[in-house]
Amino acid sequence: MRAVVARALAPAVALSNDWSCAVVAQDGTLLYSDRSGHAVVPASTQKLIVGAAALATFDSTYRFHTLFASTQPPNGGTIAGDFWLAGSGDPSLRSDDLRRGVEKLRARGIRAIEGGVAVDASALAGPELNPFWNPGDANEDFMAATSGVSIDEDTVEFRVAGAAAGFPASVRVKPQSGAISSFGSIATGYADDVVIAATGTPGVFRLTGTIPPGKRHIFYLPVHDIPHYAGVVLSEFLRDAGIALAHGPRAGKLPREAYVLWDHPSPALTQLIHHMMIFSDNHFAEQFLRVLGGTRGRADDAHGLAAERAVLKNEGIPSPGMHLVDGSGLADANRIAAITLVRVLARNDALYPVLARGGLDGTLKRYHFSQASGRVRAKSGHLASVSALAGYVNTRHHGRVAFAFLFNGVRDAADPAVESAIDRIAQR
Repeated sequence: MRAVVARALAPAVALSNDWSCAVVAQDGTLLYSDRSGHAVVPASTQKLIVGAAALATFDSTYRFHTLFASTQPPNGGTIAGDFWLAGSGDPSLRSDDLRRGVEKLRARGIRAIEGGVAVDASALAGPELNPFWNPGDANEDFMAATSGVSIDEDTVEFRVAGAAAGFPASVRVKPQSGAISSFGSIATGYADDVVIAATGTPGVFRLTGTIPPGKRHIFYLPVHDIPHYAGVVLSEFLRDAGIALAHGPRAGKLPREAYVLWDHPSPALTQLIHHMMIFSDNHFAEQFLRVLGGTRGRADDAHGLAAERAVLKNEGIPSPGMHLVDGSGLADANRIAAITLVRVLARNDALYPVLARGGLDGTLKRYHFSQASGRVRAKSGHLASVSALAGYVNTRHHGRVAFAFLFNGVRDAADPAVESAIDRIAQR
């Protein structure tokens, strides 16, 4: 095993500035190690840590709940005081879920709210954006806000459709609300260079560029000041349903003696983690990290990272040189050794079914395996100069093994070497 893996990975090692690699058998035997205890930038393979910690901390059927509430039961179709939206950190909540909740209120005969929408996002603490993230990615959907109330992964959808040449393109926003505005325009032409960019003002976007006739694009742009944004969106859903409001939204803390009007449960935790792994969803990872922090006294990044370290310690997993600053692996400041990831994988069988299948799912679709086809489940990780893959291979004769191959200073050039190494492992 050591010889065949070393030969396969040699081209990636030769092209890398730094690396950490390991393979571990089901019984815990270290089959291959090349700087396995050396911590390097893990990119999104780091999501294995937050996923394992969440599965170790909460029941697999755990669900987040988002509530509509009031201080007292409705009376004659009227809600006295404010109408509350209270979150628990659900990363999967969609604006369509809120709209359906409003429709249920109307079906119950609710027609007026004497106050306005009050949003309680206090379930999670800390800044919306991690200070270690690259500010140059601020316009990207993979760097969205983290909040106790999260709608559409804290992004807004822009749908752009080309018209006839020379005419302005159609631009539609979902969900439409007064919290989002734009200036500029997108022309219909023969170039395809649409740009929708955030400005220094939350909720304001600049439109430029052209789109070919008949062409359609969907863009997801991050939104900020989430309690205000969520309050405006929900207020407009209520008005659209014919439910009157006395004033605009505000942020606040839901009173303890609240009357629940609607309770929206998320999918089960294992389904959420499966989504996070398949699509390498940074937003899900960051929400999970802060929820973990809540189990140690405060639902912020620092306490979430402490919760992760405690899980690793409790499970006897080594973490040489580990330094984490977020949950997703988006920051270049993160460091993890391959031995930590393979021990996490070997220790947590529950991770196996939630990982993507090589060549078939999500971020692993672009990997091309031959002998390992149908035998790999893994988490990929890519940043500007990072290529990483960690997961499981079902070998032909010696059962399942866990692997982690992390290369820094090189990007896609490492992937063919990793594919070759996994194919050779699968044949053993």
